[in-house]
Amino acid sequence: MTAATVELVIEAGNRTGLVRALRELWAFREVVWAFAERDTRLKYKQAVLGVAWSVIQPLAFLAIFVFIFGRVGRVSTGSIPYPAFALTALVPWFFVQTAVSFGAQALLMDGALLRKVYFPREASVLGAVLSAGLDFSLGLVLLLVLGPFLGIRLSWTALLAVPLGIVLAVLASGVALALGALNVYYRDFRYVLPLFLQLWMFASPVAYPLTAVPERWRTLYVLANPVAGILDSFRRSLAEGRLPDLGLLLSSVAMAFAIAWVGYSLFKLIEPGFADVI
Repeated sequence: MTAATVELVIEAGNRTGLVRALRELWAFREVVWAFAERDTRLKYKQAVLGVAWSVIQPLAFLAIFVFIFGRVGRVSTGSIPYPAFALTALVPWFFVQTAVSFGAQALLMDGALLRKVYFPREASVLGAVLSAGLDFSLGLVLLLVLGPFLGIRLSWTALLAVPLGIVLAVLASGVALALGALNVYYRDFRYVLPLFLQLWMFASPVAYPLTAVPERWRTLYVLANPVAGILDSFRRSLAEGRLPDLGLLLSSVAMAFAIAWVGYSLFKLIEPGFADVI
């Protein structure tokens, strides 16, 4: 009689898979940086004004917002001049918009490379998000330069722009990963994306204050649109020189990381077919 051999196979769950993916991504961190550097060069290649466009865009929107919402609509901003009020939200918003827009298109742009070379596929998307960080940094410099002329009350709370920017990058990465993965299979997203970003901007407190939302709905609003609490925190810490609303900020931070986790999970779930579809 021979003893039967039983083979036990234990498959890793989703949590272990994501942890392993993050470790691999860290090992390929130089690839992410290479994508970011390349995207930055391509973005402003043969552009006469170059990186100046990262400053011109928020200033152009600022002029429109000041006229429409500041003078015609007369949006109430308390004691803060409307130009300062709008610019302190426009700079971080343009970071989100640029990161999501370029990140969602990154896999299609790098389709030929994906079919030939192995690297973590999310590196292409995250490189686009990291590249948008240059525009964000220049926007913050713009705030520091124009701040005294616009009525911005700079204080030590302006240092909070760094951790708030990191949270924005986490949120933008989650959205870009999800949309980028879906964009591979459903090319309709290239047409939906500009409309989505426009609607997202007007659904966020960029041109109007967060206090425009009734207090009883404010927490729910921030949970449904986590960028709202972060933009409000930027406005408080940069324009008003005071600390953010901790409750709303924590709600936004929690939802930002949740969206990043869901977006990354979706990306890794449908990643195996990318090379075949692209």
